[in-house]
Amino acid sequence: MPYREDGQFGHRFTLRLALEERDNARLNWIERTDRPYVEGMEPDTWTDLFQLVHGQSRVFNGWNESQDDSGATLVTFVDPPSIREEPYARRTLQFWIVALDGNGEDWAVWQGIQQLACSDTGAIVTQTLEQTGRDHGDDGEPPYPEGFSPY
Repeated sequence: MPYREDGQFGHRFTLRLALEERDNARLNWIERTDRPYVEGMEPDTWTDLFQLVHGQSRVFNGWNESQDDSGATLVTFVDPPSIREEPYARRTLQFWIVALDGNGEDWAVWQGIQQLACSDTGAIVTQTLEQTGRDHGDDGEPPYPEGFSPY
């Protein structure tokens, strides 16, 4: 859902992962943007944000808090990607989120793109977030963005 507060605008979205086996499950929260927003992120390069900031970002609290669990579990992520409302501000942010169940076989992928832009006066002119892909499988080989290797 779109939001606007404290001079920021963007979206809040919730992603829920149902895992049959949480023990040894893997997460790759991969993003690419033309406007990096954390140290270690390069422009227009796929970056695994979970590996980069998982201990510093509340987005990953559900995953981190369940890491000692085993068996079936539901993990919830709430992400509020946004930028400041200022003249000519703009950003395109792509998501490629991969979860591999602890059994080492079942996987799921969610893909999306967010586009945000302000006019020359700082007024919001673009505020979209859309799902661009969604897939799952049971062969232990989830797809990753071209040129990205998780390990």
